[in-house]
Amino acid sequence: MNEVSDRVRGWFADGKRVVLATLVDTEGPSPRDEGAMFAVSSEHDLAGAISGGCVESTIVDIADAIFDGGQARRVSMGPDDDVDGGPTCGGTLHIVVRELDRATFDDFVATQERGERFALALGVDAPHAIRVLHDEEAISGCDERTFVLQYGPPPKMYVIGAVDVARPLLTYAKTLGFDVTIIDPRAPFAVPSRFPGARVLVAWPDEVLERASVEERDAIVSLAHDPKFDVPGISAALRTNAGYIGAMGSRGTTARRNEALRERGFTDADLARLHAPIGLDLGARSPEEIALAIVAEIVKEKRGGPGNSLKYGTGPIRTRVAVGA
Repeated sequence: MNEVSDRVRGWFADGKRVVLATLVDTEGPSPRDEGAMFAVSSEHDLAGAISGGCVESTIVDIADAIFDGGQARRVSMGPDDDVDGGPTCGGTLHIVVRELDRATFDDFVATQERGERFALALGVDAPHAIRVLHDEEAISGCDERTFVLQYGPPPKMYVIGAVDVARPLLTYAKTLGFDVTIIDPRAPFAVPSRFPGARVLVAWPDEVLERASVEERDAIVSLAHDPKFDVPGISAALRTNAGYIGAMGSRGTTARRNEALRERGFTDADLARLHAPIGLDLGARSPEEIALAIVAEIVKEKRGGPGNSLKYGTGPIRTRVAVGA
């Protein structure tokens, strides 16, 4: 729903009806996780995805039937089904398709914008059964025919250094669903207009991080490339529960910075949490490429992949902290 809510808001504002398809279960390989959503307006506007594109046209046909008075449906699409050739991933997708009413959507958006924890309940059988649940008692009262998606505040990314790389990094991070804060004590750099959609603080990074509530879902990225910002900021970051901590710099800079951190009492185990030099080795040079390498590493840590080219095989899958989940 996070991926489609902005588009759906506009459709409702234009007086359009909306059908929502939700991936409620999978068997075998699947291109998307359970909870993925695909929305269709009554004028065939599309948003989101529940597969790699192999079943969405069938969902549009089902949506048209619902707009014409048909009932909500639960459909299963497997590789042997005659559905645009079936899901090409080789797995089976179980999808609930039903109309979304404006009041439920408005409740969802308002609750999300307040940063509250809540759930979206999707009745598999009963018609008109999409609803927002605001308390644990209501969530626990759902039966097995109801698919429940739990939501909370978005994961946070703290970026130390309002430098050129921070701008494309903000764009990528917002796409991944992060709530981004840019921190830099240099007022000429920390200008909000340079970073639309981010919280921009003219402050020392260690002071901000020491006050922040940082969870395992969150990421801290140091781009300042200056020891007077990096060392205090990374020190504060290592005292948090952040699932990803990364710092810009060459291997020589990283070695010198690690020594400074050891002098502050951090152990090798502490420093093992630090991704430095930051990012995957993409051969990146431009700010945009460097930012891409950073978010690629964050996704790698979230999903547990080895970061190899799929062309040559992925190798063993490793378990990682679910940053940004």
